[in-house]
Amino acid sequence: MGREDREIQSFVKRARPSVTFFYRAAYAITADRSMAESVLGEALVKAYMKDAAPAGSLGFRDSVLTVIRGCALARLKSETPEDDWEGFAADPEREDLIAETIQREGMEAQRMCVLRYGCGMTVREIAALMGVDAERVQDALHQNRLRAERALARAKKNARPFDRLAMRAVRQAMNRPTGEAVDAGYILRAFEAELAGRRRPRHLIRRTLGGLLLAALALIFAALVWLLAVLMEM
Repeated sequence: MGREDREIQSFVKRARPSVTFFYRAAYAITADRSMAESVLGEALVKAYMKDAAPAGSLGFRDSVLTVIRGCALARLKSETPEDDWEGFAADPEREDLIAETIQREGMEAQRMCVLRYGCGMTVREIAALMGVDAERVQDALHQNRLRAERALARAKKNARPFDRLAMRAVRQAMNRPTGEAVDAGYILRAFEAELAGRRRPRHLIRRTLGGLLLAALALIFAALVWLLAVLMEM
């Protein structure tokens, strides 16, 4: 197996556990199942080719999610979505009061919560995407937070830090495997097929700068050794 093949397989191995989450993030943004699947395929290839999620990076999921957001928003500028988003569903096998509170919201507020906590979009970005005032988004998020905090208080559970707890709750629910979720195996096979015969840029500039830095450090070390030798002879 060549270097390129090993890098592709490494990317696939890291992406596989999050494919369902990635798809649902694209679906929440586009509100179009077919477009979401296409956006996901495009985003995975772009993330790999541009090394947006380098090997060993701790923020792999977030770095790929950033590419998905960009691809989805760009696609919406040229295509009209089907607007078939079906809402957010909490994981029935996991007791999570925040996720359950979001599930009880209306469809619009559900999507706002998913875009905020699941997709990492700002209030202004959500407002622009959904064609509403930022105040409307802010109010929906605020009301949901109050309801969730009351539920947590009744259960004597910690509600701080709320945003982090909400992010974890929403993303865990978005990543659960269900019948309507995308076929991760199919998506990843299509990703590998798309990369057949293509090579990732080797980022010559980054390597060149790295080499220059090492050379500079070597010169500094040599100068220090020379200076030390001169001082010892005095």
